[in-house]
Amino acid sequence: MSSVAEELSPAGPPATAVSEVAQLPPPSGESHPVVEKVWRFFCSLRLTLVNLLLLFLGMIAGTFVNPQNDSLANIERAFAGHAWTLRAYRWFELYDLFHSWWFTTLLLSLALNLVACSFERLPRIWYLVRYPERRLDHVVGLRFKVPATASALGTAEIEAALRKRGFRVEMPQEGFVFAERGRYARFGVWVVHLSLLLILGGGVFGRLTAFEGIAQVPQNGGIISGFTQRNPDGSEFKHRLVDKDTGKPFLVQCNDFRLKEFEPGRPKAFESDLVVYEDLGSKEPGAELARSTITVNHPLRFGGLTFYQASYVQMDEGQRAKISLRDRATGQSKDMMVGAGEPIDAAEGLRYQLMEYSADFSGQGPAVQVVRTEDGKRSSFWVFAKDPGFDARNRPDRFAFSFERLSPLYATGLQIARDPSTPVIYLGCFLLFAGIGIAFYTSHKRIWAQAQGGKVALGGASHRNAEAFSREFGEIRAEIFPDGRQEA
Repeated sequence: MSSVAEELSPAGPPATAVSEVAQLPPPSGESHPVVEKVWRFFCSLRLTLVNLLLLFLGMIAGTFVNPQNDSLANIERAFAGHAWTLRAYRWFELYDLFHSWWFTTLLLSLALNLVACSFERLPRIWYLVRYPERRLDHVVGLRFKVPATASALGTAEIEAALRKRGFRVEMPQEGFVFAERGRYARFGVWVVHLSLLLILGGGVFGRLTAFEGIAQVPQNGGIISGFTQRNPDGSEFKHRLVDKDTGKPFLVQCNDFRLKEFEPGRPKAFESDLVVYEDLGSKEPGAELARSTITVNHPLRFGGLTFYQASYVQMDEGQRAKISLRDRATGQSKDMMVGAGEPIDAAEGLRYQLMEYSADFSGQGPAVQVVRTEDGKRSSFWVFAKDPGFDARNRPDRFAFSFERLSPLYATGLQIARDPSTPVIYLGCFLLFAGIGIAFYTSHKRIWAQAQGGKVALGGASHRNAEAFSREFGEIRAEIFPDGRQEA
């Protein structure tokens, strides 16, 4: 814990000189032998090393035992006839190793080991910081020390010199000076322990509470109100989309899906336009709650759930036209994917159908022909992709069409997950880096001085980075003994 040990007295000077190793008072009573053995077992460094080794081996095994994350059903089919192999997979839950009972037990064991070590050792750090020994004549074993040597400086000048260097200075008694800097550097190990406990606790908590599932949503305004959780053992569980904060159900609609390809048959990227609505019952959408375009690395988060863009599937082999239908009376627009001959009931007695597609109609680019039927009367018109406002400008009708592109109809595959432990683990990782920085890049430095009868004795200690402190101690020594008569 400290390269330069020191015992610190909680109150008042001790009767005799003490060593630099802080010793807490012995317990008032003896513990039960069994309790003592259990306590020593969880405080053992060997247990820490064994836990870390087993976790390391477990993570290696998780990489090779089931790299494709196959379900138990697939594994049983693959190892049909190998009874012992199947028993091992079932008993040790090797089909989902990182969520297995034994991996969780290792995490709990390491967490208990950390807690026991913290209670065993870390209070000494508080004792050192809270009750430092402030008199030089009560401290022995200092690595950096100058015996009583003639000096023109008194305690006031020594105090000023140390304050100038950023030390926190006290004068416990007349003729004595105690200064320290970076006292809270000792608590870096506390921060590291706390961060590891948060990470381990978050892992166990996530093991018990986290889940994920999948859902397929057609791009043409398809709506889902739930999803299916498929567990590694092959079991399934239906989840309703519910906001964890309000407890109200909601719907997710896919307005569009876009697939980008390097060339036909070689996908490059894909994305989906999702809208979240209130669920009024029977998949009837209410007020809009959220809207986002999701890609593989940019999910939608709502209601405690995270919606990832995971996959896609083509729903049929035919091509469909992506069109927008605008109602001039209400000002509302509706995007849809429509196949050839598929009816669009715009209003009572009014129907539209897409009948023909042209890759280059009269040199004006891609276009679709729309047939309008109202009260038995039929008429047709063309809508152009390069001029979305053409139909609105040239046809006096309540409904105006715009045409975007021709493409297959897809269903976007959403991976829907909830893991309440994620913020805890992120906090633990942040504290881990902070604690490591405090523990390894800061140090607790102390200076003792005793000035009596025209002579000054000096001592110093640093719990880390003794070489750097040696140089600083030399500079302080040169200031207090400017004539150079001090002894090494």
